[in-house]
Amino acid sequence: MQSETLDRVVVVGAGPVGMCTALSLARAGVPVTVFEMGEGLAAESRASTFHPPTLELLDDLGLAEEVMARGLEAPRTQFRDRRSGPICEFDLGHLEGDTKFPFRIQLEQNKLAEMVLEVLTEEAAIGEIDAEVRFGWRNLGVVGSDDRNDADSVTLGFTCDPEARDPRTVMDPPVTNTVTAPWVVACDGAHSATRESLGLELVGETYPERFLVASVSEELTDHLEDLAYVNYVADPEEWMVLLRTPDHWRVLLPIAPEDERSEGEFTEDDVQQRLSGVVDLGRPWQIIQWSPYIVNRRVAQRMRVGRVLLAGDAAHQNSPLGGMGMNSGIQDGISAARRLCEVWNGTGSETLLDEYDENRRRVATEYVQADSHANWLALREPDPQRRAELQAELRATAGDPDAHRARVRRSAMIDAVRSSL
Repeated sequence: MQSETLDRVVVVGAGPVGMCTALSLARAGVPVTVFEMGEGLAAESRASTFHPPTLELLDDLGLAEEVMARGLEAPRTQFRDRRSGPICEFDLGHLEGDTKFPFRIQLEQNKLAEMVLEVLTEEAAIGEIDAEVRFGWRNLGVVGSDDRNDADSVTLGFTCDPEARDPRTVMDPPVTNTVTAPWVVACDGAHSATRESLGLELVGETYPERFLVASVSEELTDHLEDLAYVNYVADPEEWMVLLRTPDHWRVLLPIAPEDERSEGEFTEDDVQQRLSGVVDLGRPWQIIQWSPYIVNRRVAQRMRVGRVLLAGDAAHQNSPLGGMGMNSGIQDGISAARRLCEVWNGTGSETLLDEYDENRRRVATEYVQADSHANWLALREPDPQRRAELQAELRATAGDPDAHRARVRRSAMIDAVRSSL
């Protein structure tokens, strides 16, 4: 076993949350090392929405201009009924004056991580910041003392064995390396080894149905009239979400609870059958990729344990209906970085980190989970009368300027960020 001690902040995970956390720390003069399990950045297209306050934070990091140049500007969100068509639209343009960015940007999360890695590498190479990213280090969690966190540092275990880097193939590899550092920000995802090693429970529930997401190269506006770039389609039997990204459309559909097939048992024919129910093209859909996944609605008991802070999916998981998961994760990471910077420089006490724990768990529960869960309930409402009432409420809200503004202000996460960062 090889051991090293680093006088710097360790960030675990090189997704968009981890990379934004690292850049925020480094730009503030805090030395940082990112440890990533993969041989490079993940290339999967997952989250793809950037809300206005997240764009504000990226603007502070000098990234918003490129994100907007590479992404699609999406000010409108449309609500539709699968049987009767459009219900109403909500326009972030009502936030003109509240934010520099009165729109969403649609761009896949992996592209942001690539941008940040490039900036981090270039600025470190010329000595502007003290930062590094190490690939091929699979985090196995906090190791060491009985309380797993002493007063001055925290020790993480890793494996650098190439055959053991994929947790799907090697479940419990031995530790080959340990790293001791004064602070750790765990951005290591929904299956966070850091969180599990600390014995932190994710409190909440798992949704009864899984979600199927398919990326397709079809142009849906050729087949469905008056689509926005973001569309929520209600139906008691098979609701859906249709999202445009720069490269493709994404279709999200529910998988019935009684369908117990594993991920590997889903075939392209199965996906084709589901997509033909969206629009029958008279031919097979052009599918780029697809995956079914379990959806949780859970928040960690704590987002700070001693010298470890949790951020993003490591700390909270929620339905993607509302596009808040990646946004809240980036907001977590930058909030953690700003507070750690003050503690590191001696200009603030560790009570700032307790406030981080309290504030960000509150946002995850009262905003992210509450709103995404409400969207899920509304999309699948089975009672015809209640469904009609919900749609009438949506139309009334969209038609009232003050109510319209209040709704988009909340859905854009402006209130959540302004009260918690």
